[in-house]
Amino acid sequence: MDDIATNTYGKIGPNSIIQTVAALKERYGEGKTAEFLVKVGRSDLTQKLPAEMVDEQEFNDLVRSIQAGFGNQELTQLLRRSGELTAAYLLKHRIPVPIQWILRILPVRSGLKMLLSAIEKNAWTFVGTGSYRFTIENHPKITIERCVSCRGMSADEPICAFYEGTFQTLIRTLVDQKATVKETSCSANGASACIYEVRLGTE
Repeated sequence: MDDIATNTYGKIGPNSIIQTVAALKERYGEGKTAEFLVKVGRSDLTQKLPAEMVDEQEFNDLVRSIQAGFGNQELTQLLRRSGELTAAYLLKHRIPVPIQWILRILPVRSGLKMLLSAIEKNAWTFVGTGSYRFTIENHPKITIERCVSCRGMSADEPICAFYEGTFQTLIRTLVDQKATVKETSCSANGASACIYEVRLGTE
């Protein structure tokens, strides 16, 4: 990982950018989305979306721009949809069908542990220079420290809905259709880390 103290950034997957732009287009259409991207200095995204890993700061900058342009409530709705679209991409292109089948037939908590462990192995692709960990015992939760989507930002309520949307869609699709994921602590509110509580609907 890169050292944050030297002002260098880690790389994260392009879906953070691709699917956030897609969520903007779904909500506002091609024209208004293009106007917004030009206004915030990302006219390049109106021509070509990234196909390789991107600097994590690019995602943070885009989130900041959305917050400034649309406010926190709209930001969370857009990021949640972006996360859902990212999960759909992962299910279609990154998680092998045999693994998906195994996860669906395992007992819920065993499946959840297997899924979150698999996510941990690839966490660098979405947390960059941040960190990811999870616990299954009692009340399952996911913790992200130095969260890319809100790093250095301020808000009165949790705003990292990108990860809510991603985690919830994956868990509902592969482990428990009634599960919910909710961010209960957010670095943007002054917390030391962003914490996502997983509530299983089958228990």
